[in-house]
Amino acid sequence: MKIIKFLILFFVISLSSCVSRFVDKKDSTELITSSIGGYLGYQFSDGDIFTTVLGSTGGLLLGSFIGDYFLKDDYYFYKKELLYILDDNSIGSKGYWKNHKSGNEGVIIVKDYFNNPHCRIIEHVYVNKNKPESFFDTACRENNGSWNVIR
Repeated sequence: MKIIKFLILFFVISLSSCVSRFVDKKDSTELITSSIGGYLGYQFSDGDIFTTVLGSTGGLLLGSFIGDYFLKDDYYFYKKELLYILDDNSIGSKGYWKNHKSGNEGVIIVKDYFNNPHCRIIEHVYVNKNKPESFFDTACRENNGSWNVIR
C-alpha cells in the first residue's frame, strides 16, 4: 500500500512540474528534498511534528545547496563576469571565467562603445574542450541601470 501511495505522489509531482513554466531545477530540488526530509522526520519520530518540521527544513536547506549547484552552468559564470566587466566601463577591459564542473572557460573583452557609451560591443572567446570559439555580443544599459545583452 505504501508503494502505491508513493507512486501516486510521484506521479502528481511529476505532472505538476510539467504544468508550471516558472519552476526551475532549484525549485524542484528544494521541493523534493524538503518533502523527503519531512517524510523521513515523520517516519523516524513516530509522527512527532517537531522532527517532521526539522526534517523538512533540513531537506529544504540541502535542496537549496544542490539546486545552486545545478544552476551554475557555463552561462552563469559567463554572465557573472560579463556584468562585472561591463561596469568597469573601459575599452579593452578583459574578464576571465571558468566552470570547474564542466572544465569550460572563456575570456570576455569589451571592444568598443556606440550610442553614447550606453552600448558596448563584446567579444567572447569560449573555450570548450580546448577548442576556442569567438562570438560577438552587444550589451546596452537600460534606463533602470541593468544591462541587456543582445546576441
